Amino acid sequence: MKINRITFFLFVFLSFCSVLNAQKQQKPNFVIVLADDISANTLGCYGSPNPNTSPNIDQLASEGIKFTNMFVSQAICAPARAELMTGLMPVKNGCSINHAATKKGTLSIVQHLEKLGYRVGLTGKRHFKPKSVYPYEFIDGFIQSVGFRGPAPEDWSGVKEFVTRNPNQPFCLLICSVNAHAPWDAGDSSLWNTDELILPDNLVDTDVTRKFFREYLAEVRAFDEQVGKARNLIKDNSLEKNTAMIVLDENGTGMPGGKWTTYDWGVRSACVMKWPKSFNQKLETNAIAQYCDILPTLIDAAGGNVPTNLDGKSLMPIINKQADTHREYAFFLYNSGSEGPEYASRAVTDGKFKLIWNLTPDNLYAVRVINGFDYGYVDKKMPDRDVRQIYLSWFEKAGYNETASNLVQRYKKRPEFELYNLNEDLYELNNLSNQPEYGSRITVLKKAIQDWMKQQGDDVNYQNK
Repeated sequence: MKINRITFFLFVFLSFCSVLNAQKQQKPNFVIVLADDISANTLGCYGSPNPNTSPNIDQLASEGIKFTNMFVSQAICAPARAELMTGLMPVKNGCSINHAATKKGTLSIVQHLEKLGYRVGLTGKRHFKPKSVYPYEFIDGFIQSVGFRGPAPEDWSGVKEFVTRNPNQPFCLLICSVNAHAPWDAGDSSLWNTDELILPDNLVDTDVTRKFFREYLAEVRAFDEQVGKARNLIKDNSLEKNTAMIVLDENGTGMPGGKWTTYDWGVRSACVMKWPKSFNQKLETNAIAQYCDILPTLIDAAGGNVPTNLDGKSLMPIINKQADTHREYAFFLYNSGSEGPEYASRAVTDGKFKLIWNLTPDNLYAVRVINGFDYGYVDKKMPDRDVRQIYLSWFEKAGYNETASNLVQRYKKRPEFELYNLNEDLYELNNLSNQPEYGSRITVLKKAIQDWMKQQGDDVNYQNK
């Protein structure tokens, strides 16, 4: 009888160990919720001075992992998405101007995770090509492109079917919102009083700016509500124990000084994660990271080997508190492409200082949809652009207000070098490049940009200037 009891308990113990081992080896599901044109500091957990913008994201951040130094390499929609989905920076993946195609033959998140046994689906905004690089299982239910007037319709039934289809196969789902891309006419703007809004210092304070900033906040809140719905979907279908949720706000807002620039309001991204219990649960880190690091992180978490040809590096050592630092620098670029006259800039930050190298300083900086008239661009649709109306109100105020004039001139005409202390100058308004005491720092950061350009194969003709 004693032997039978020992055998029984040994059997129970081994069975328990087997279950634990199986759970440990189970690949996590991934849900990435991606915004469209939201500047990180619009969110409450990233310091928004205006309330009510992001209660769901704030809750997720309070429970999970928040990166305070996450960046996109290029603050434009197509390049930002290509970097996220390929683990390669813009020049390497081929999408270094807006609307450009990723190089054929490039492997994306789809191929990398399918090799590891995943189903990979996407719903919502696309803005990437070709299909051979991005062969997602496309899921209906969300608007696929921007420009929709009014609240975009949502149907979560396709998403629910995707995540519950096969409990024995891990999945990766990307929910790509069109919020808060202009036009800003979704969400409930009554949550804010226009006169009480606190505007960023890099915006000219006009009635038009306040009007559209309020509507922009409403779209940010609309995105936040989508994050809440996504999280509830995972909870309601008992998937939370083995699903990692990652919330990203893409590049910054389409207002002047956000996207289409290398300023922090464009390139700094919110990144909030909530991982299953087998991973670290709670952390706020200032480790420097870039969008190309997300895909290697997923590959690593899924038990795969991260390809050495990727620009990105797994964030798992940071997430699991095995490391405090990740990158020495974050790098950025801007190429005008079809958005305006020829203009190129490269930039780098070490987390404290940012050096922007405007490679075409003699040229006018102009973005087609904002200040296209600065270089004679005429389009009948232009007056309807929310961002153009903002800039025109700035232009008018610049005629009699010095602050407005300085902000307008800063936007469209820039020196060759701009150096900013990000700890003291959040909106990069105090250029330190002409102060002698920063000469050696500029030399070091400029060399870092040149080395990065060479490593990337960035053969713009100004790199050896």
